[in-house]
Amino acid sequence: MIISILGGTGSLGKGLAMRLALAGYEVVVGSRDEKKAFLKAREYEELCGCRIKGTSNEKAIEVCDVAILTIPWENVLDFVREHRRSLSKKVVVSPIVPMRREGNSFVYAFENGSMAERIAEIVEGAVVSAFQNVPAKRFSNLEETPNFDIVVCGDDARAKEVVMEIVNSVKNLRALDGGPLSNSRIVERLTPFIINVAIANGLKEIGIKFI
Repeated sequence: MIISILGGTGSLGKGLAMRLALAGYEVVVGSRDEKKAFLKAREYEELCGCRIKGTSNEKAIEVCDVAILTIPWENVLDFVREHRRSLSKKVVVSPIVPMRREGNSFVYAFENGSMAERIAEIVEGAVVSAFQNVPAKRFSNLEETPNFDIVVCGDDARAKEVVMEIVNSVKNLRALDGGPLSNSRIVERLTPFIINVAIANGLKEIGIKFI
């Protein structure tokens, strides 16, 4: 299986690329700047000791089975509109959380549903949400072994099964079936809450675990 991390040059993309490569997947890092993707892929390879390819977002979509969107939330809908035809043929994973800073805290910044649902309306294909609550910087540090639960939401049963299998392949991650894609409204809103709890209590980046 080939997994492409689109816009995969930030912290979450870095963590996903390395940990999925370590889990045995063929990983492609995409970027609008193909040279940047190539250089980041080499950086990730050196850190994890696994083969990771870097290319343009367009080529990354073309070759993959699963496309994980790590595009900045302000730009992701335009990106999806531009590539809707090619993305409609893939399993698309949205870890996107629209939020903004207000003073010393973060607030959710999307109205009428969730970002994942809006992406699904545009793509008209198999869209699954996952990884929204992962603390990106910790996840991108291979010296850390984050023990987190990943809530996976989606309306396409087969696509959700594929994504849950991917999650469970990563050491110390556990996939939990979060029900239909509409439940992404809850999961996405958890992220600014979790960040605010960490800030208020002087904690480093934290995730979620159901016990």
